[in-house]
Amino acid sequence: MKLIKEYRGDIIKEKLSSKKILKYAVCIFLIILISSPILVRDKGISPEDYISNFEIDGGKFVEVNNYKTYYIDVNTKSENTIVLLHGFGGSSTNWLPVIPSLEKEGYRVVAVDLKGFGLSQKKSNEDYSHPSQVEFVDSFVNKLELKKFILVGHSMGGNIAIMYYQKYPGKVEKLILVSASIMDKKEDNTMKVNALKILDWPIIREYVRVIMKVVYDEDRISSTFKSAMYKQVEIEEPLFVNPTLFKGWEYVLIKITSSRDKNVLTKPLEEIDVPTFLIWGEEDTWVPVSNGYYLKERIPNSRLEVIGGVGHLPMFEDPEKLIDAFMSSLEG
Repeated sequence: MKLIKEYRGDIIKEKLSSKKILKYAVCIFLIILISSPILVRDKGISPEDYISNFEIDGGKFVEVNNYKTYYIDVNTKSENTIVLLHGFGGSSTNWLPVIPSLEKEGYRVVAVDLKGFGLSQKKSNEDYSHPSQVEFVDSFVNKLELKKFILVGHSMGGNIAIMYYQKYPGKVEKLILVSASIMDKKEDNTMKVNALKILDWPIIREYVRVIMKVVYDEDRISSTFKSAMYKQVEIEEPLFVNPTLFKGWEYVLIKITSSRDKNVLTKPLEEIDVPTFLIWGEEDTWVPVSNGYYLKERIPNSRLEVIGGVGHLPMFEDPEKLIDAFMSSLEG
């Protein structure tokens, strides 16, 4: 009987020991979980230090809605102005291959880094949705005292350009959309939309941020950017500004991803009442040329020019053909 009691006691002790081990393991896991965002420290160079390595005509910083904003502004005395909006993950410097030609044609050319993109300031837990970018662009053009201008948007910038026109039609003389990624329909997948909203939870957002900083290194971002091109060409800095170089880039990506439902156009494309010129790369696999034909059917007074032999980034793949398309749209 005594032996049985001792045996049972050993079993109880063993169970208690196992529970302690499990408890310690859970505690250690929670400590790692809580501390991992701290362990993955934010690193990055300042935009000012980065751009100081290059000589960019008209490049400067300005304060817009408490955001330090980088932009390029040339031929400032001209009364005919073109405002250039870059695409997702892009920057104002993406337009450098075409800016000099537009300047020679007598235009004031203004290219801006959208809020949170390129060399512009990046803040955590801010609104980077397209409606927010529209208000940012309007504050920016007001800062420069631009009353009326031709608005150009590439990829994501095309959606923002249309949304800007819909909000401030009196300021836009003409729209030029280059491989525009337009969102005119709400996401049908409710589960997907709700899943993305989880990114609004601070703890989830923080861990997604940590994962992104580990997974998305400079090389991976560069290779993704190059995958948008059909004609593979070497792109040197600062034409392509790698966002992972700067502190806070992952916050911007997370917030834009979680606010996709806000980025849908709220007015019909058929109500666009300014001349609209559509430029598309025939080999675009990111936003296929079928989207260009779709927009041509929907937007009154629109024309489509398809550039052969280029993909989603015509300003890099064949800037001369893009300049020719610009000239055709500006003269038309």
